[in-house]
Amino acid sequence: MRLTNIGWAVCVAVALGAGACERRPDPSVQVSKALKEAKLDDVTVDWDKGARIAHLKGTVDQPTDRQRAEEVAMAAVGTSGRVLNEVTIKNVNEKTADDLDSDIKSHLKQAVDDDQVLRDRDITFDVNNGVVTVKGEVRTAAEKSKVTDIVRAAPGVKDMANGLEIKPKK
Repeated sequence: MRLTNIGWAVCVAVALGAGACERRPDPSVQVSKALKEAKLDDVTVDWDKGARIAHLKGTVDQPTDRQRAEEVAMAAVGTSGRVLNEVTIKNVNEKTADDLDSDIKSHLKQAVDDDQVLRDRDITFDVNNGVVTVKGEVRTAAEKSKVTDIVRAAPGVKDMANGLEIKPKK
């Protein structure tokens, strides 16, 4: 069977389209632009390509600005990832926020150390304004799910992203 010129064009378009679908965009440029347009100049975005998470950081004057920053970022990110709002509100005692983050991190480390299976895994917690990002490696989906449950049950946690990789024992 011979392909006509149109047939070849369709094959090339499909192949190029399939390759383009494999690339996941970095929406940080769109998020930054949208934040500037919304006059949220002190909010920045840090795109975690591996976990496909946009970390919002910086400070705003009031809670409504914090919420607006998240909404603007979510609209810009769309379905290409997730937004974690780690923005601080000005005049909120940053020492208190840092102490709470430290308490959350300590609680999570202790919970993992107390678990006979998870204590031998490479798991780290980053906490910023009550938002927890989990990274490292576990051996099963059940272990990853267990870590999610531990984080969600921890006092003071506002949101979380589980970036643990599942790597079965060889």
